[in-house]
Amino acid sequence: PDVASELRQVGADVTLLPHGVDIQRFVPTPLPLDLPIRLLAVGRLVEKKGFDVLLKSLVELQFPFHLQIIGDGPQRQLLADFIEQQHLTNRVTLTPSMTHEQLAHAYATAHIVVAPSVVDRNGDRDGLPNVVLEAMASARPVVASDVAAISSAIRHEETGLLTAPGKSSALAAALTRLAFDPTLRQSLGQRARACAEKQFSLGSCST
Repeated sequence: PDVASELRQVGADVTLLPHGVDIQRFVPTPLPLDLPIRLLAVGRLVEKKGFDVLLKSLVELQFPFHLQIIGDGPQRQLLADFIEQQHLTNRVTLTPSMTHEQLAHAYATAHIVVAPSVVDRNGDRDGLPNVVLEAMASARPVVASDVAAISSAIRHEETGLLTAPGKSSALAAALTRLAFDPTLRQSLGQRARACAEKQFSLGSCST
């Protein structure tokens, strides 16, 4: 939507086709009830995904958690080094890319999905990351950066929580809020699934 708006401002005739998700592959499952709180992030390990910001936010968390980051990319060693330096090796797992079937299981075992995207130093940014829609279809609460087109799916306090991009303390605060409020986790996840079905179903978005 942000790119479409920019094109319209210069007189281009733009038709916006929403990004879609397969709501038959990614389906709701009950939220886990056990601890630790399992955080999940998915994406290529590059600057614009903001995984370094996510790792910095973990230092501020005061509840039992485990973070799994799924993906491959050039920042793997940088992230691994930070994990070791901050003594987070028992609380963070870097996992190689998965198939859609494996990802569906990963969403099902997560309490919270995090999409901490940023605008990188070259101005590159995500549009609407797949992980956001897949998590929503899986009825998982999402904490995401308010950047690019993410807010077209994650409406703050309704289908997820939005935070300022690049702000680790704001991200930590949002994660803490959800960690201590299982009712909010459930309600955000349910509304996210309803939104995915209504606005982002792959069949309706591709026709």
